[in-house]
Amino acid sequence: MDNRDIVKSFYGCISGGDAAGLEMLVDENFELIVPNAGGVLTGRYIGKARFMADIIGTVFGCVNPEDIVFCKNVEIMCAEGDKVVAIAQNEGIASSGKSYNQVYAHIATVRDGKITQLIEFFDTHLANQALWKQGMDDVTPDEVFSFSQIA
Repeated sequence: MDNRDIVKSFYGCISGGDAAGLEMLVDENFELIVPNAGGVLTGRYIGKARFMADIIGTVFGCVNPEDIVFCKNVEIMCAEGDKVVAIAQNEGIASSGKSYNQVYAHIATVRDGKITQLIEFFDTHLANQALWKQGMDDVTPDEVFSFSQIA
């Protein structure tokens, strides 16, 4: 599989709820970087275990899987070297009862057949209104976002 195929498989695992497949595609030292401000998820999260438990667990805990499809639409915009840039779209209703038709922009780094880093941009206002529950604690990042993390 080339890097483009690995990232497509990543989205397929998310949309299909395949946690085991997702774990196989993500490196042990995986990093999720969310440079957005003002949301439950912001900053740098380090490690596959952290990603699977805290990030995937938090997000999927705010939805009923029968009411939403994550990564329903995916377009790989470009792939060069170890970087793959993609746009993904959700469609459905969050547990709040509000529409959560979110659009994500991702920059993935793939090395040795594993995704080592994902930089994620999304509409924090939409997430705050539809996805995150009232009084929900932020998922504390391992580090606050710094441009040096992606440079």
